[in-house]
Amino acid sequence: MSDDTAAFLAELQAGRERRQDISRKRPRTDSSPVRGSDAPENKYPPTPLSLSTGNILVSRNVTTAVHHHAKKQRLRPEQMTQVDTFMTDSQTIRETKLYIGILGIQNDLQKIIAAKPAYSVSAELKANIQVYVAPVLLSPKLATYKGTEPVQIIFNIIKKYRFDTPAGFENILADAGKITTTIEEVFTQGRSKFKKLLFSSVKILRDKKAIDLPADKHTSLFGLAQAFVKGTKCRINPGLCGRIALMCKIFLLYPGSDFWDKLDQHLAVIRDSCENAEDIDITFEDLIETDKEHHGNIDIVYQGTDDIQDEIDTTIATASVIDAAITVPAPASGSSMAAAVEGEGSAAGNEG
Repeated sequence: MSDDTAAFLAELQAGRERRQDISRKRPRTDSSPVRGSDAPENKYPPTPLSLSTGNILVSRNVTTAVHHHAKKQRLRPEQMTQVDTFMTDSQTIRETKLYIGILGIQNDLQKIIAAKPAYSVSAELKANIQVYVAPVLLSPKLATYKGTEPVQIIFNIIKKYRFDTPAGFENILADAGKITTTIEEVFTQGRSKFKKLLFSSVKILRDKKAIDLPADKHTSLFGLAQAFVKGTKCRINPGLCGRIALMCKIFLLYPGSDFWDKLDQHLAVIRDSCENAEDIDITFEDLIETDKEHHGNIDIVYQGTDDIQDEIDTTIATASVIDAAITVPAPASGSSMAAAVEGEGSAAGNEG
């Protein structure tokens, strides 16, 4: 053997030993060739296939569990086939199928919404509105009888209890508008009813003309209060009688179509002229006594308040539309305030 050949063999042997030594030190991986096998060693580690480029193998246990759950959900055979396909799909295909499914659901919902009939106020909702309107109109806390404030009080109660209303109706302008219109109509009916009671308590219609009744034929405040609360959830109490006494006084002065506007104006006068809630109470107590002097001195049997009356008063107070909330200093208070209202009425009568 020549020296060159011997040197070459020695170099090969050294190389093999060097490779074997490296192989022993390198951690074994699944991709490493088994020693003694015919598989050639790859210099570069294999790159794993992306989930989006091929199907996924699913174990038998997983498949069995999925089929069991699908049967519990009573999937149809064609749906079971879709589930099997979905399990072996790549991640990208799965996500795309889910997104397509969401879009399909959106399309179905749009069809349902488009086919849904327009909302209309139900008889149940209107009945509940009617239950609450009378306590609002008879509440001693109400600041105005017309305008948006009383309507908003009822609207807030509907939002609280959701009386037969569509979900999120307050955010749907068309639905909220229909409910608001119904509330306004019920308030109009309630005001009309109370005004007719005021009319019949002091006047009579003869030949289509309103004739004043003699004082001894007037309905007493207690009798008028009984007529006001009939068919409602209200009970007779001092606050309610005070408001009716004021209504009766203003009606005698302004029996026409501007009655409720004039009543609101006089309420504002009382609030602005009283320094605190006690002054307001004194004013209405004086109005009650004055009414009894003019329309029948009948003892009033107070019955307390109903739960709905208490709820309405609390709701109004929370909304900051209570009479006692305004504390503007003014020269007149108490019974002198009632006298001022009386004087204004006399002047108006003289001008007429």
